[in-house]
Amino acid sequence: MTKVVYLGQRPFHEVHQEMLDHLARVHRSESEGEVWMVEHEPVFTAGRATPKEQMRDDIIPIERGGQITFHGPGQLVIYPIIRLPKRDVRAWLRQLEAFGVGICEQFGLSAVPSVDGTGVFVDGRKVASIGVAIRHWINLHGISINVAMDLAGFQQIQPCGLDPSIMSDLCRATGRTVSLEEVRQAAQDQVPSLLT
Repeated sequence: MTKVVYLGQRPFHEVHQEMLDHLARVHRSESEGEVWMVEHEPVFTAGRATPKEQMRDDIIPIERGGQITFHGPGQLVIYPIIRLPKRDVRAWLRQLEAFGVGICEQFGLSAVPSVDGTGVFVDGRKVASIGVAIRHWINLHGISINVAMDLAGFQQIQPCGLDPSIMSDLCRATGRTVSLEEVRQAAQDQVPSLLT
């Protein structure tokens, strides 16, 4: 059974290096893979599709797809460092979207996947973002779910190439307080859907 690990709140650069190290272990068949859940300290990261004119000194370029996003407190980031169930990247992105939709549904929300495999929307507002890199058919990076965030970080960028006003979180979508622990439990319940 794939292990689910909660890392607490950690700086992105530390977790990123550990993720690369763990991918190497999976590639060497020293691990069957793990699903990590973490809350990051505030950070901007830029995927491979980021236009050069949007880059700044405070944005970290990384190997995932997509453009710039913001990670910060009140957001649950899920990194499935696992072999893809099928050697099909598009199918994998759809699985990640379905995973995010399933989490939203546990909170009574009617969520829909994006048209391009990069997120999950509730009432036209984006509550989860997806960006991955695939190495040896093993996943890196994953999905970030906005739970109870200060959305100001998104105002400093064009998140995933979109207008920042489109960003929301589960607290705003449900109209009630939603804790990171509740969402972590909901995500853990959905993990089997990523492994089939």
